[in-house]
Amino acid sequence: MAVHTQAAKDAGAGKEEIMEALTVAVALNAGAALVYSARAMDAPASAT
Repeated sequence: MAVHTQAAKDAGAGKEEIMEALTVAVALNAGAALVYSARAMDAPASAT
């Protein structure tokens, strides 16, 4: 997910758009997406 999060950021997605996508992922696949959401949100912060 970190790779996709960084790709979204590189494509111009903001934090709110990334959070919205993660919310949808959690709604569709609660377990795995919930665990990786925090990791995904760390990716843009560590890449800047």
